[in-house]
Amino acid sequence: MTLVELTAFHADIVVELHRTSFEENWSAKAFAELITLPASFGFLALKDDQPVGFILCQGDAIEAEIITIATHPAARRTGIAGQLVTNIGTKTQRLFLEVAEDNPAALAFYTQFGFTKVGRRKNYYKHHNRDDVDALVMEKSF
Repeated sequence: MTLVELTAFHADIVVELHRTSFEENWSAKAFAELITLPASFGFLALKDDQPVGFILCQGDAIEAEIITIATHPAARRTGIAGQLVTNIGTKTQRLFLEVAEDNPAALAFYTQFGFTKVGRRKNYYKHHNRDDVDALVMEKSF
């Protein structure tokens, strides 16, 4: 697997990867704008020259937040997300994220990679056909 620095050029690719993982879809324009913000950074994961995952963060060398991370469904549970998170540690010392409390797979993944719960955001995730869900705020130091 190869990791490349995320650029606005990758917006169309990451919008498709994101769509396979989340209910709420973002546009390529929104991704391009986020990626080009001065405090944004991330990586695109390629396997056999095909995009299989990405991570987008905002912050600096001291602390940052994962804005979004996604792995293509066919490539899940192969270590891609773990490599993306681990590689972010080369860019920052402390990493934060929000995760839906009703997402046991994501919670298990983040816990496995050393994230700990540091807070809660009530009704953070708004859903169209079901109740809103709290977000757990998690943190990891590298």
